[in-house]
Amino acid sequence: MRAWPSRQLALAVLSLGAAACGDWRSRVDPSRAAAEPEQVLVGEGLPIVFEAKGHEVRLTPRATYRITAYAVDTSRALLDEWDFALPMDLALVWGPVADPAVLRRMKFHLSGRYVSWWAEDGALSPKVIQEHVANHHLVPAGDEVAREMKRVRKGDLVTLRGKLVDVEIVDRSGKSAFRSRTSLARDDVGSGACEQLWVEAIEVNPP
Repeated sequence: MRAWPSRQLALAVLSLGAAACGDWRSRVDPSRAAAEPEQVLVGEGLPIVFEAKGHEVRLTPRATYRITAYAVDTSRALLDEWDFALPMDLALVWGPVADPAVLRRMKFHLSGRYVSWWAEDGALSPKVIQEHVANHHLVPAGDEVAREMKRVRKGDLVTLRGKLVDVEIVDRSGKSAFRSRTSLARDDVGSGACEQLWVEAIEVNPP
């Protein structure tokens, strides 16, 4: 799933050696990230509004959201010109992809607001992988959440709770400078296929 501005679904045969004992992949417990994300659409309501770097950031909730999954990559620096509003990207895997036998045959990379993945032939079907890999653009709901977000490392089991939101950033003149809609599906690809999440709670558990 998911990319910004487009999703790369690169499937290639990789020469991956056996995982070292210290490799986080070997410590992944499939039972802890087996469930699909929980999502419930919400009715039209008031937007979440805050100021950042001289801009007004407006978040329109579209659904409540909860996911427990393993972090396969993170990005916090030089994301784009709007990273003051969306300060962190987090690529997560769950379900059939969150399995040491599968992960040892895969690689992941976050760059430019999209996640790329590569897999050995036979790891899983591209469709199954696509539906269980997602890049999340995260907006912390408070300082404590922001601190916890900074703790996330590759291999951590992460639970996120909050609201999927559409984002609009308005400049000092009142002109809309940026708009982006959140994904509400697990099987979409391309522009707009990332989950944009107002993070109200986060739990981080090292592998």
